[in-house]
Amino acid sequence: MATSETAPRSKRSRSNAVAATGASWIALVAATTIGLGHVARVRAEISAEPGSEVGPESYRLIVQSYAPKSVGADERPANHARPLASTQRAITAEELKKGVAVDIVQLGEEQGLGSEVVIAWIELGAPDLEFDAMRARPSQDAFYGVGHGGERVVLKRPA
Repeated sequence: MATSETAPRSKRSRSNAVAATGASWIALVAATTIGLGHVARVRAEISAEPGSEVGPESYRLIVQSYAPKSVGADERPANHARPLASTQRAITAEELKKGVAVDIVQLGEEQGLGSEVVIAWIELGAPDLEFDAMRARPSQDAFYGVGHGGERVVLKRPA
């Protein structure tokens, strides 16, 4: 039986839990950050090139968005460029064949919204402890793809 001391506490815990389920971590960050310019969601549809030989291993998928001026003619980010947003997740070869939708959250200025360049690549293994993969960079031989302004990103082996 609940005592008068524990009843209000459990009622408060339930209301806090309900409030927490309705808010994402990024909404909490946005609500508590002074000077945050803009929050936008970028959806990337990612798949492997048809007929590509992706092995049965587990992979780490890294997805980043950049301002167009930060990506060179070779469709790789400049060494000094900082992503507008990024994420990583575990993915299987089967998921890559079917295609996956990945959402990333951009924080900062509203200018250029919709013109961002989305790059994605896979590496063998599981996601590491760096949650957002902001400092990750693709190797020259990465299974890699680029999408401009909402295009589907198709990962291909380098030529």
